[in-house]
Amino acid sequence: MKLNLIERLITNNPVRALIQRHVEGPMLRKMGGREKYPLCLEIGCGRGIGAQIIAKEFGADKVTATDIDPEQIERAKGNIRLEFKDKIEFKVADAISLDEPDGRFDAVFSFGVIHHMEDWKRAIKEVSRVLRRGGEFFFEEPLLTFTQHFTKNSLLGIIATHPEGGLFRYEEFIEEMMADGMEIINLRRLGNLAIFGVARKM
Repeated sequence: MKLNLIERLITNNPVRALIQRHVEGPMLRKMGGREKYPLCLEIGCGRGIGAQIIAKEFGADKVTATDIDPEQIERAKGNIRLEFKDKIEFKVADAISLDEPDGRFDAVFSFGVIHHMEDWKRAIKEVSRVLRRGGEFFFEEPLLTFTQHFTKNSLLGIIATHPEGGLFRYEEFIEEMMADGMEIINLRRLGNLAIFGVARKM
């Protein structure tokens, strides 16, 4: 689903970009199992910071960065650094129905995006489908304990609204990845609030 105005302000700000560049990106890179990931996909790229981190940190020759919101794609194109122009392709796409062939990518990335999906299980299935065998899925996601406070029927829902179809517990998220042919190779858990990890397509 598209983000509302407040959510866009939260995700499209310099502090968020700083955290992605200096905390999330390097942490996930250390958790990966390979030296390089030539062909990468990012779902929910927003203003494009994540795609540039992938190009820089993960040895990507090409990054396909997608978002369901055309305005975010245009924003990402405007923010791209000159050094990455030939490496990153931005395109409008829905993460639960990707227009990509089976087994195409060496890595897929979700920087806190799957909990915004109307059907998070379909998103995981799509991630697994487009990953090549041995490819890796990098993710950082908040869990139900946190996201349940931001649904349309909750008190904080006026600030940020997460769809009911994007709510999941830790165990559910792990079980779905395993059911879709992925195995966890590295995982960090922030209590019941969030998870950071890497799963490999078997």
